[in-house]
Amino acid sequence: MLSQSKITFCVYLLLIPIFSFGQYFPSRNYTTTEGLPNNAVRALFLDSKNVLWIGTENGVSRMENGMFTNLDESNGLGHNSCWDITEDTDGNIWFASYSGGVTKFDGTKFTVLNKNQKLPSERVRKLFSFKNKIYAGTEFGPAIIDIKTNKVVVPTGILPQFGVFLVSDFFVFNDQIYFSTINEGLFTIVYKDNLPVIQTVFRHKFLYGLGVYDRIIYSGNKGFVDRFEIDDFISDKKKLKPFGNSIVWDFTEDNQSRLYAAAWGVFDLSGGLYTISDDKMIDISESYGITSKNLLNVVYNAKKNILYVGSKDNGIYEVQLDQIINYYNFNNQSIIDFESVKREKIILHQNGITFLNDENTPSKSISLTDFKKYENDFIKKTKSKLPTHADGYYELDYNIPENKIDFYEILKHQNSLWVTSNIGIFELNFDGKIMGYSPIHTYKIGFTNDNKFIETIPYGGVRVYDDLPHLKARHFSEFDKHTPLDIVKILNTKQKTYLISVFNGLFVHEKGQFKSYLTDGIWNEKKFKHITKNNKGQLILAAEFGDVFVIDDSKSFKILKKISKKEIIGNTILFLETYKDYILIGTEKGINIYKNGIIRLIDKEQGLKDSKITTSQIFGNNLWLGTQKGFYTIDLNRLTATQLTVSEIGISQIAINNIPLKSSEYKWFRYNSKQLVTDYKHNSFSIDFIPKGHPFPNKLKFRYRLDNDNRWSPYSEKTNLFLPYLPAGNYNVMIEVFDMNAGKSKIFNILQLYIQPPFWLSWWFITLLSISLLVILLLIFLRMKRKSNEKIMIQRRIAETKLEALLSQMNPHFTFNAMNTIQSYISTNETKDAMNYISGFAKLIRKTLENSSKQKITIEEEIEYLEAYIKIENKRLQNPIDYEIIISDEIEAFLTEIPTMLLQPFVENVFVHAFTESSVNPKFAITFKMVSETILECKIIDNGMGAKTAKRNKLHQSKGIQLTKERLSLLDSKNNSVEIDFTENNGTTVTILLAV
Repeated sequence: MLSQSKITFCVYLLLIPIFSFGQYFPSRNYTTTEGLPNNAVRALFLDSKNVLWIGTENGVSRMENGMFTNLDESNGLGHNSCWDITEDTDGNIWFASYSGGVTKFDGTKFTVLNKNQKLPSERVRKLFSFKNKIYAGTEFGPAIIDIKTNKVVVPTGILPQFGVFLVSDFFVFNDQIYFSTINEGLFTIVYKDNLPVIQTVFRHKFLYGLGVYDRIIYSGNKGFVDRFEIDDFISDKKKLKPFGNSIVWDFTEDNQSRLYAAAWGVFDLSGGLYTISDDKMIDISESYGITSKNLLNVVYNAKKNILYVGSKDNGIYEVQLDQIINYYNFNNQSIIDFESVKREKIILHQNGITFLNDENTPSKSISLTDFKKYENDFIKKTKSKLPTHADGYYELDYNIPENKIDFYEILKHQNSLWVTSNIGIFELNFDGKIMGYSPIHTYKIGFTNDNKFIETIPYGGVRVYDDLPHLKARHFSEFDKHTPLDIVKILNTKQKTYLISVFNGLFVHEKGQFKSYLTDGIWNEKKFKHITKNNKGQLILAAEFGDVFVIDDSKSFKILKKISKKEIIGNTILFLETYKDYILIGTEKGINIYKNGIIRLIDKEQGLKDSKITTSQIFGNNLWLGTQKGFYTIDLNRLTATQLTVSEIGISQIAINNIPLKSSEYKWFRYNSKQLVTDYKHNSFSIDFIPKGHPFPNKLKFRYRLDNDNRWSPYSEKTNLFLPYLPAGNYNVMIEVFDMNAGKSKIFNILQLYIQPPFWLSWWFITLLSISLLVILLLIFLRMKRKSNEKIMIQRRIAETKLEALLSQMNPHFTFNAMNTIQSYISTNETKDAMNYISGFAKLIRKTLENSSKQKITIEEEIEYLEAYIKIENKRLQNPIDYEIIISDEIEAFLTEIPTMLLQPFVENVFVHAFTESSVNPKFAITFKMVSETILECKIIDNGMGAKTAKRNKLHQSKGIQLTKERLSLLDSKNNSVEIDFTENNGTTVTILLAV
């Protein structure tokens, strides 16, 4: 009978072919679906700006960050069938076409060279740039084109043997040009008398593609590869031993000196992508994601460490050689869990356990048979009673066949590995030998801080074992609110053991007891699926469909940070890990790398194609992710390092009012314009742009604004801006790029846009119009002001004239009476009285003259004038009239002003009309008092005839009143008024109200 170790060894030998697996590189396929003009790719070329040019059977495409800009005959290309591309020393791009000759493109203009320029054939297969010349390989031999003058020179000296002279490739050795032909052999070009001449190096059939690396020339032949030492190759010596099994059309080398070959078998399916090593062609198509068997070209981008492969039927492939993310197909077996022992990685999968060495290749395995046999042996040998439902255990089905075994997890504790399954729990040593078995069914196990085994029982509480082999344990009832139920993860820290539940929140085991944070009201979160800890000892917890929390529970419970579900890209959290200061959150969308509020996303574009992650584990600086068909290893140092992001944004197309700008107006290849100027009628813009310098275009989101003060638009993944119906003005078109791979935002000013206003809104027109309006308004104002001034002056003069006239109205009558009185005195020889009268009259006349030029005088001056007048009048009369002047105390007579000689006409009326010679005790009074703060009341009250006088002298009195009112109105006061009250027998009262 064979021992267990021999059985295991035999099984291991049998399983090695089963468990062989290969590394897979992240790749992407671009076809017409992504924008290529055609899936038949004839040429690939990386220019000096690291831009990939693609020649197809339906035009040329320029690829930058996964986006294509296409050129064809409508743009000026000589022919749509492009077979080769190169760049000259001046930066011009040259295209070889099959039937259209050669096309030169300087970034703006296309120049087509064909038979008219003396090309030997318009079917051009190959182009080569050397110094200031372009060498064109046609079906009738080479031609030499001067890059400055475009002059074509055809070398002489060789007549083809088979009617054609199909040039397949060029190379330079010792500053000399060599070229190969498919059917004729190898040739060189020399100059004789300054004219190029072809010389034969050696005759050889079937030189399809050449590769010169480390002084070795590789040449594609029918069904194999010829290899030559370069010195032997050009001297027609014996070639080295051929190898391979397909026709190679192109070669390239990466920065690790790995040589790649693109093959197409033409009549068989031997084609694909190969590496050449030790004179062997190794097919790497599957591991590089290449599905086509018809490959024609391959180029290597050293800056990005990317391999581009062109196919005849399925577009191009982009292969990331920068191995941050490596995928291993584990024979399509589902990975359940990982562990590590020393330098070995341990994989628990659906068919058992596999140990991997440092190179991630299998070193030993434990099969399903091993586990089933150990279970059967235990059942046969054990003397203990097997646990049953009656004992409170989930009873095992011991008849489960080995192909129905389901594994749940593998856990390392102290010096053992513990494996749970539907047939029980197994203990293994680090050498992979099964050391023990417990007939217990549980989905989640763990250990307390004092190394006691924890069994979680579905719907039945928890057992903590003092002696697992003899099933001696303490049972914690499911009816105790502090007993963990529905446990999905167990985590140990230095002091505590944490358990999380999908329905009952967080639990902790400490000092032999369980405690529920939910029951104790410490934390009300109920649903958890993942738990881990960071390098600071803090807990990281997550629900399957919820938020992520960072917890400090070292001394007292504290939530340090909450990462909202809205921040996380994806709906379902599949795993949770920490690395340095980063939190790694795995979802169906990829890996969210969180740090300081910034989230980066790693997904299929970077190589994480299988999003169905089954388990995760960090070993050193590497993250291992299990899937249903294999596993990933991810270099976390490189993954979390500073990533390249967009270095610039170029504009590939501008359309104004839906009409694209012509090539003469806009340079799509070398866009140097910083400003675009249009008139106001052309104000709708569509701008296509290309982000440059970034390896993962699908990780970019864009938003724009038109000035620093404007709000940003919402984020979009489209590389197009549509700006409709912009008003006239200056705009600084800014694009902010958010890079989810690098976790960075960057702002670019891509275009200064100036929309000219219509002339009636232009500054010069508005300025001219404003000045004109101002001048017109000024002229109108000045004219109105002049007229107003003239009117005011006229009105003032009229007022003054009227005033003077009114003031002088009493003079003729008064003067006549005064003259009669003087004459009377003289005739009666009353000389003394005459002299006194004349003196008083002269004084009155003088005051009249003085006051007549004034608009206003003080009350004191008015009274002085009236007293002089009354004195003259009383001397004339036989019956003098008594009078009194009363001024109220609140009036300051020497300051308050009233209109000049306003009262004199009314006083004169008293002397002329109020009394007769028979009047008894004639008298009158003049009073001044303030009826308000601004209104002065003047009254002249006599005891004369009153109403009789009014009837007798109606005309005269009416005229006096009218003249006084007119005078007062001319003094511009609405408060001035005159009222005359005639009584039957008690005289007359004149009331004058004046604004002072």
